[in-house]
Amino acid sequence: MTEITFCLSREEFAQQFTALPEHEAWGALQTGNGRIAAESPLARIHRLGGSDDHEPAFALTAAEPTHTLCTVVPQAGAAESHTAYTVHDGSGRFIGRIIHERSPLGIRQAWRIEDAAKQYSAVAYKGTIRGWIAYWAISPFWAIMALIFLLNGDVRPGGSLWSKPHRARWRMRAGGGPRKAALDFNTGRYRAGSGQLDMNLIHAQAVLYGA
Repeated sequence: MTEITFCLSREEFAQQFTALPEHEAWGALQTGNGRIAAESPLARIHRLGGSDDHEPAFALTAAEPTHTLCTVVPQAGAAESHTAYTVHDGSGRFIGRIIHERSPLGIRQAWRIEDAAKQYSAVAYKGTIRGWIAYWAISPFWAIMALIFLLNGDVRPGGSLWSKPHRARWRMRAGGGPRKAALDFNTGRYRAGSGQLDMNLIHAQAVLYGA
């Protein structure tokens, strides 16, 4: 199985393109670490102007030749317990949904990709159990660390110091076998197995997870 590695970049260079009407240039999906411009990004990300921060809408386009890869739109009438997004390909064909909800215990955020054509779904939970344990274990020391930063003249310490765990691995079950990882996010990069889920759905999930 071929593996595809990519990242979401919100750097200024990733926003240097002409956005679709009523949209704004928001970023790009590209290979590499996202800190330098890719020769040809996998997708350019257009955010619909005025869309809700909690339920954003996007369009993804190819770089050359320019054409729409997919659109990601909040689904009207979804249950209050979750947010659902419908994903359509460039021709307008419905290809699946992405659902943002809580884990069964209500502790972590959960993201589910539903592939309409293959009738597969993959679920991920934000942050590993080990990561959350470590996060809460060091939380009593945040005030001390903040004071140290201030004494050293750093009034705005890096966000990574306070950031919550966000490692995620989307697992799917196929043919009654063990749960396979269709998409993995770690240290700012995504790894996806080609052929398991529609790549437009994978790219749409990456955009929503990074929004």
